[in-house]
Amino acid sequence: MATPVSNIERPNDVPEKIGKYVIINKIGKGSTGMVYLSHDPYYRRDVAIKVYDIEENSDADKAKVSRKMFFNEAHMVGMLQHPNIMPIYDAGEEDGKYYVVTEHIQGARTLAAYCRPDNLLRVDDVVEIIYKCAKALHYAHGRGVIHRDIKPSNVMLTIDNDVRIIDFGIAIVSDSEVSRIEGIAGSPSYMSPEQVQSENLTPRSDLYSLGAVMYELLTGFRPFRADNLSKLLHQIVYATPPPIHTYRDDLPEELENAVATTMLKDPDKRISSGAAMAAELTRVYKDLRQKYDKLDNQEHFDVLRSLTFFHEFSHAEIWEVLRASDWHEYKDGDDIVKEGEIDDRFYIIVTGSVSVQANGNNIGGLSNGDCFGETSYVRGAARQASIKADGAVTILRVSSTLMEQVSSACQLRFNKVFLRALIQRLQGTT
Repeated sequence: MATPVSNIERPNDVPEKIGKYVIINKIGKGSTGMVYLSHDPYYRRDVAIKVYDIEENSDADKAKVSRKMFFNEAHMVGMLQHPNIMPIYDAGEEDGKYYVVTEHIQGARTLAAYCRPDNLLRVDDVVEIIYKCAKALHYAHGRGVIHRDIKPSNVMLTIDNDVRIIDFGIAIVSDSEVSRIEGIAGSPSYMSPEQVQSENLTPRSDLYSLGAVMYELLTGFRPFRADNLSKLLHQIVYATPPPIHTYRDDLPEELENAVATTMLKDPDKRISSGAAMAAELTRVYKDLRQKYDKLDNQEHFDVLRSLTFFHEFSHAEIWEVLRASDWHEYKDGDDIVKEGEIDDRFYIIVTGSVSVQANGNNIGGLSNGDCFGETSYVRGAARQASIKADGAVTILRVSSTLMEQVSSACQLRFNKVFLRALIQRLQGTT
């Protein structure tokens, strides 16, 4: 017999109920308070409940801002109904606790996970994500809402590769009687020049911020970086970010121009709307898809198809693995993996062979079709051995983060084959 939700055991710092919602567990902590998981039995859906840290906050000014952010989000209950905007279902106050109820998406993560140079999404995936954000912002702007805090950590990517813009706590709502949060509000690295200078904002300010997010997703670097806030804000107002091609030279000029157009200093010269931005990205996306469908990718597919590791994979699943991977070549003696490093990638040897070393001793070798990188199954675990190229080697490096975005069938297939290969190796049967 199932245990009633009301009778489940909870940690001491997790309340039994918030409003009418029975709390299951704590799932996160933000700058404004805690986030809890609950289940809405009426609509039969999981929900996330964000509780604003207002009354407990000893900082009166911070508590005042948190209260305004709560009322801002509460004002938008049911207001923004777009597939790429996180819906706000409910809001309330009980016993001094101010809370907002939103959709809960199992397994989703923010775009902040893909802002490192060694863990970037594929370029066409970035374009598709930003396209969806631009369409969602166009919808919000048409209803008088300016988000004001577009940044990687405020865009969720679901396990189905869909997008949700979240956190409208500091948004400007044209018909709202809630007093807006004045001064510099938002995340400095992604603010438009007019936002930094506390000028009146238009929807084009959000588009600038979205352009800054796209810049970082493509390069792994923020457009402007400085060792203090004053220098950073000065750069945003007066400096030009390094051209994207200084970080990578494999991007089409049309894409670089699209990013630059969204980040022009003068709002009147910037791209005019989210719809216009989406239309521009549509043209870029079509060109990118043609590029990725060319012979070089087909050749990569054909090589993987011949490897023992991929014999059980369907054609579609091999293409999914390719999308979550990069193709890397090493020279004789190059380090592929270093003992003690923390790395979240799996490795499959496409051609050539490698030597395995631990504590400076050679303990074995691997060759075509073999895999390594089992510590990727344990987040934050250090590598237990070093892997060096033994002659020229081609490696398929599979990002465990990106693999979380492929289909469940592909993930299960990959895990099954990878783990079976490791078990066979341990048993000495390979």
